[in-house]
Amino acid sequence: RLRALYRLVADGDKHFCERESARLRDVARHLASGREAAAFAETARWLVSQARSADETALVTRIATALEARRDALSDADVAQQIALAVGDCQAAMEGAGELSLPDSRKKMARRVAGGWQRALRQGRRALSPLTVDADADAFHELRKCIQRLNAYHDLLRPLWPQAMIARQDKLRDLIDTLGRENDLAGIAALMGREPQHFGEAIEQVVFQRILAKRRQALRLAALQQAAKVYATDPQEDASR
Repeated sequence: RLRALYRLVADGDKHFCERESARLRDVARHLASGREAAAFAETARWLVSQARSADETALVTRIATALEARRDALSDADVAQQIALAVGDCQAAMEGAGELSLPDSRKKMARRVAGGWQRALRQGRRALSPLTVDADADAFHELRKCIQRLNAYHDLLRPLWPQAMIARQDKLRDLIDTLGRENDLAGIAALMGREPQHFGEAIEQVVFQRILAKRRQALRLAALQQAAKVYATDPQEDASR
């Protein structure tokens, strides 16, 4: 979120934006393994709730239990170390934030924000336009980042225009959840290739792959429909407004 906000306002300070973006990327990397393990376990439990037969429920429940055990097996010491590294980087980022150069003029500042807003909408449109339900996971991940970026911008401007920003974020919320769920299912599919021991026998893995594929296709179709509504607004007109 912070990286997205810096891209909105730091357009005139490229060095600052690049430096802080790299720093915040490191924070995300420190927290990635713990976040991933927790998200995969939670998503597997969601899959249980979506099961359509007793056999499917039993299979997905076993896998969910295994992924919860994987999450719980993370070393407390390792987690604490990663958190400490993230906190240190965040403290450095707080100190570095004072070096951001912003225009003194309200008009110039508004123009900078409008420019960042327009670029974000155009980037999202570019990410959406080639997408189909059969696109690779990276393409949907890129759309997810665009939507998260746009949501951060709405958060920032909400005090200035509460009703409009809240109404727009209501539309974004479902899309963020849909893309987040699809992203975690893609991660679970990749994990099955790296650590198959969590997913049962070979035949169970084949069945589970089919379950994942069906759920991901449904989520992708919903995401494409939701995103088309989000990006229906003309970027230049919206930035001007």
